[in-house]
Amino acid sequence: MPETTTTDFHLDPDIYTNETNYFFSLLGPRFDVANQSMTRSLEKKFGGVWKPIFIYSAHPGPSFMKDNFIVLNGRAKKIETALKEQIIYLQEYEDLNREFLASDLVQEIIQGLLRKQERAYIYPFTTAFLETNDPRIFILGPDSKVAKRFDDKIAQYLLFQELDLPRNRAQVFATRDELLAQTDTILPCYISASYSSGGNESGLIYSKEMLESFLGRLRDVNTAGPFLVAHIFEKMVLAPNVSAFVSDIDKTNILTISDQILRGNRYLGNVYPSIASEKHRAVIRDVTEKIGSHLSRQGFRGLFGCDFLINQSGDIVTVDLNPRRQGGYACNLLALQTRDVQLTDYELECALNKKVHIDWKEEDIQYQGCWAHSKIKPHEAGQRITQDFQIGDLPNTFQHAPSRYEAIFYAPRSILIDGYVGYVVATDVERERVLEQVNKRVSELIAANLL
Repeated sequence: MPETTTTDFHLDPDIYTNETNYFFSLLGPRFDVANQSMTRSLEKKFGGVWKPIFIYSAHPGPSFMKDNFIVLNGRAKKIETALKEQIIYLQEYEDLNREFLASDLVQEIIQGLLRKQERAYIYPFTTAFLETNDPRIFILGPDSKVAKRFDDKIAQYLLFQELDLPRNRAQVFATRDELLAQTDTILPCYISASYSSGGNESGLIYSKEMLESFLGRLRDVNTAGPFLVAHIFEKMVLAPNVSAFVSDIDKTNILTISDQILRGNRYLGNVYPSIASEKHRAVIRDVTEKIGSHLSRQGFRGLFGCDFLINQSGDIVTVDLNPRRQGGYACNLLALQTRDVQLTDYELECALNKKVHIDWKEEDIQYQGCWAHSKIKPHEAGQRITQDFQIGDLPNTFQHAPSRYEAIFYAPRSILIDGYVGYVVATDVERERVLEQVNKRVSELIAANLL
């Protein structure tokens, strides 16, 4: 066992000598079904027994304690040391990637595993900021450099311009000083830092005070700039999201079109199917295929997604490119399994630079029902979790509709600083009913399980 000052971790005592193969998972606990699926894909591909080592941003509760896990969150650790309390202060996945690669404990484990395994595999939410020069360390996802380049909001907007996609009016400011100097001319606006996901580090700005407050909350990666400042897209009625897969040059398959569940501009989840009109769905498909073709020519292979906004007038704009797995990843994976599509098999083949032949069509792989999922994300910080639990079985939820899965992930008595604490997923035959059920249960679970 490696020596470390990290107190919250557990590893198999014979991890370096047993016959089990290990991979690192940087996915959060709501994606645990994806870990199970990737485990099966690795075993099918390479044989033997495989197990994940879970990399968490906060301390899991007893219901989610695994054989092998490490809690990595230096920012939270400083606060916990001062408070002498456990907290939930979830990192952005890019920050987790960087801390993972910089961790002495992780590097020691990787080197120990490489003495018995041919490769060390890493299964992240995003591959951005997960670059390594060691050819024995293998990232299960799109090329890290390409993902990082197109994870940048400014690079995305320039791509939308280049491809002449339907988009909002926007301009780029190189630095915060340049942004502040033009405050009077840009307000009101929607501003986004270069690296922002789930609505974090982006938002509506109506005053100089709001702008200064926004700049004061930025992570180090975003502090200097640049910034994307967009015209406010008013009277929004729908926020569709598409999930797609790039398997080769100019080969992009649409997997799912759903609608985002938002709180303001903060992402909470998705509901399927989308109620976008067929006219809008045609635009979404066209935009996605154009972006997919461009990504494919940069060497990108694997999952990506795009976010759109539709207003009362029927205008549609492309607002985000997600060159990575998305929040609906687990639900899309399970929905596809009901149609005999094993998504992680395709992801693994692409990551291994193998030719992937996809013979299924979008209309043939759609889930035969409705589903919705949402993070349990309280409005206010400072609340404590009273209990952790799992109710229901997530894979079974998609096999037998109507059904529901509910979970609180983190250690009881943990104090919420920022992030989500649990997850609700439901399936049904009616879209509105499944959406209402998820929203209702999220509110009830916050009220019942946080003080």
